[in-house]
Amino acid sequence: MPWSQTQQSEDTHDQMTILIGSAIRLMRGEAGVFVVSNEAFDPQSSSEYIFYRLNETLLPQLLSSVQGRIQPNSLHPLVVDKVTAELERQLHVEEDTERGSDPACCSEKNIERCSLLIYDLAGSLGVLHFLRVAGERSCFEKGRNLYETWVAPPPEANQGISYTMPEEAQGEEALYLFIAQVAAGLRFALKSQALVKEQGRLAAIFQYSTEGILTVDNALRIIDFNPAMERLTGWREIEVLGRFYFEVLRPKDRQGNDLGLEGSPILQSFAGQPVINREMALSARDGQRFDVSVTAVCVRNSRGEPMNGILTIRDMTREREQEEQRSTFISVVSHELQTPIAIIKGYASTLARSDVSFDPRVVRSRLVAVEEEADRLNKLVGNLLYASRIQAGGLQMDIATLELAPLIEGVVRRLQAKFPDIEITMELPANLPVVAADRERIEEVLQNLLDNAVKYSPKKRTVKVSCHATGEEVIVSVSDAGMGISVRDQEQIFERFQRVGDSMSQAIPGAGLGLYICRSIVEAHGGHMWVESALHEGSTFSFSLPREEKAHLPMVVF
Repeated sequence: MPWSQTQQSEDTHDQMTILIGSAIRLMRGEAGVFVVSNEAFDPQSSSEYIFYRLNETLLPQLLSSVQGRIQPNSLHPLVVDKVTAELERQLHVEEDTERGSDPACCSEKNIERCSLLIYDLAGSLGVLHFLRVAGERSCFEKGRNLYETWVAPPPEANQGISYTMPEEAQGEEALYLFIAQVAAGLRFALKSQALVKEQGRLAAIFQYSTEGILTVDNALRIIDFNPAMERLTGWREIEVLGRFYFEVLRPKDRQGNDLGLEGSPILQSFAGQPVINREMALSARDGQRFDVSVTAVCVRNSRGEPMNGILTIRDMTREREQEEQRSTFISVVSHELQTPIAIIKGYASTLARSDVSFDPRVVRSRLVAVEEEADRLNKLVGNLLYASRIQAGGLQMDIATLELAPLIEGVVRRLQAKFPDIEITMELPANLPVVAADRERIEEVLQNLLDNAVKYSPKKRTVKVSCHATGEEVIVSVSDAGMGISVRDQEQIFERFQRVGDSMSQAIPGAGLGLYICRSIVEAHGGHMWVESALHEGSTFSFSLPREEKAHLPMVVF
């Protein structure tokens, strides 16, 4: 079973508990607590307590009993006095409830309270508070309290006069050695605990980073492969550990040429050359290439020799798509805006000429064309604003009971009046269930799908609208016999500014926002939209809307 971060932290805490317990026993104590100094461990954390055979309910009493009394310091590292009557009463009550087990303190004897400062040259690590039978002394103490009999003079008082430590004080050198040993052990345990926490933070960064992280040894063999790298490449960590990282990633430059070892970012970092946000292409497990930005870092040993290399890999596919969308937006919108503006300006300039007299029918036809182009321009600007609201999550719906059949018939009548040469058929079943939807929005979806069916069916101008109900929803389909959509393009056709197909379809006016808006409206109702199409054979666009009341299906008992 692997040694987890939690186990490491628990093991470190157990080591500290054993160390504190041993120190208390060596001082002839029976129970106690070590209060870790914030400065010794983490200045931003609260005090940490390490118990030894002490009931946690007695901790506040013990700590409050040492408030206001003489505190141990480097000159007086050990302070001993009697416990308060209240604390002694609670200790005896606790012992009585645990009668039959090994008692923490003996009720037939008085109890004394001891505070021992644990420190080293780096500063204080904390104070050890423990309880023991009054009069007990450890081998590190001699006779009475050392500081009742002798205190060393301050250094500034030494003016060529030699002072000799009293004999009984010389015996207390063992106490200082004991404190130094405990401090060394605690310092090591605290450092180990801090390293475990730091290791936990680094492991969390490695595990949950959205960027791929790969680590290699000095022979360029993979030793770490985080989950983000697994998602990017399709390889699992267990499959690539120990393999040469070049054969796994197969890096290429932006022109598609293989990147030799001399261009390896890790080797360059080994040589001391900084590699930051270098763009290149990597290959996934299935051979698909994707653009990335790579940063390489070298970890060196104490002699300055390369020990490990770390690659941080950021997928730039989404950024490339956004750049393409921006350029597509600029080209499409500029073209779609310029065309109606040019027509409006041309007709307006022609009609404004004072040297020509136009027939009223010509004037009327030109004004109708100006009006149509103004409507087209207005629709384009409206779609742009609409798409912006959708992107910002500002699409509001007025949901109410809606009968689809009358709505579809009304939209078809208007389309038939606009295009009398179009053959439109409807298949609307009787008693079609009502749906919960926004009438205006759904009418807009139908209008857009029918307009597209007419627009992309230049030869065989037949359109079919059909409906059918399931137990959960009503499905509406609009079919045409037009140019069709390839399977590859069907995945992108609902994205913003996406206009797929051959040169003929690209020549048809449009900004590539209609289907994006339609799908967003349908999904806002809790439905979904999809397309079924074959190239040069026509397309069927369908969308579903939830029924206001779900169907009552018969119960079948087997």
